[in-house]
Amino acid sequence: MTAGHCSYCDGHPIGATGTEAVDHFRPKSRPAFYELACAWSNLFLTCTACNHAKREQWDEALLRPDDADFTFERYFEYRFDSGELQPATAAGSDEQHRARVTIDVLQLNRPGACMARKRAVRSIRHAHAAGEPEDSGYRYLIAMCRDVR
Repeated sequence: MTAGHCSYCDGHPIGATGTEAVDHFRPKSRPAFYELACAWSNLFLTCTACNHAKREQWDEALLRPDDADFTFERYFEYRFDSGELQPATAAGSDEQHRARVTIDVLQLNRPGACMARKRAVRSIRHAHAAGEPEDSGYRYLIAMCRDVR
């Protein structure tokens, strides 16, 4: 289902170093969500960094990674200089708010995540320059690197 990627940060390969976790999107500790504790639709495979960042936080604006309308480009932009994610400047105010909430709750701009994205971009660009396929990194970064060439 996640093709070995974290559902939230897209880190890959998840679990290669024993760092996978299952997150309850709507926290099982909240009485309003008790009935969702074992609901498949509420469970996401994540890296422990995202799982620990999110903890029991909940906000209606938090983006669901399995939403049929979700695309990275709709909500986020990647900053090649810093490796950070930011709300898409072309997005409406609601989408920008949801992106900001998601970035903050999941700590998507934590130093390790930014460094990993920058490494992935270098790897993707190197592979493209050498004419080699690169499909093992962050899925959204592969498309962005193709567009930026």
